[in-house]
Amino acid sequence: MPHDLTRLRCLLPRITASGALAMGLISALAGCGGGESSSTDFAPACPITHIPSEAADYYLYKGNSTNFRDLVARASIVKLEGDCSAGGPKDLKTRVVLHITVERGPASSTDTLTLPWFIAVLHGDRIVNKHVFRHTITFPPNLATFDTTSKVITIDLPIPPRNVDSDYRFEVGFQLNKNQLGYNQAHLKPAAYQAY
Repeated sequence: MPHDLTRLRCLLPRITASGALAMGLISALAGCGGGESSSTDFAPACPITHIPSEAADYYLYKGNSTNFRDLVARASIVKLEGDCSAGGPKDLKTRVVLHITVERGPASSTDTLTLPWFIAVLHGDRIVNKHVFRHTITFPPNLATFDTTSKVITIDLPIPPRNVDSDYRFEVGFQLNKNQLGYNQAHLKPAAYQAY
C-alpha cells in the first residue's frame, strides 16, 4: 500500500516556492525553456496560463464598507512571468513569478500587508492541485503606490518535457473571500487577459 501512495504522489503536480528571484526569469510562459541544449533541441512548451479577471484585483476595506475612505489597500496583478525546462525525462519544471502593483488606502493603519494568491493546476477540466501563497509586503515610506514581485514558484508536472501542448493549464489570481469576489464581479470591468 505505501508503494501505491508513493506512485500516486509521483503522478500529481508538485508546487514549491523559492525565496530568491531567479536570474533570467523574464520570458513569458508561452513556449519558453532553459538549460543547455543542442541547436536542434527546442524549448518545451509551457502550460497555458490564465488570470481570471475577477481574481486579478484585490480590494481590502475596513469593516463591511466599500467607501473609498474605508479602503485599506488595493492590489492588481500586472504581469506574469515564467519559464519551462526539463526536470528529467518525464518531468516538466515550470517557474512562475507574479508582478503586483499595490496602493495604500486612506484607512490603512499598518505598514505591512499580506496578499493571498493562488496557482491552480488543471488537467482537462479538473483541478488536480491548488496552492495558496502569502506575499507579505512592507509599504515604503512616502509612497502610496509601488510595485512588488512574488517569490519564484516551481511547479513540477509529471509529463515528458517536449515542444507540444499538454492537457495541463494554470489559473493564477488573488485568493479572495466571498465579499471580495462579489465586489470584483459587480464593480470591475472584465480584463481582456490572454492565455499564454
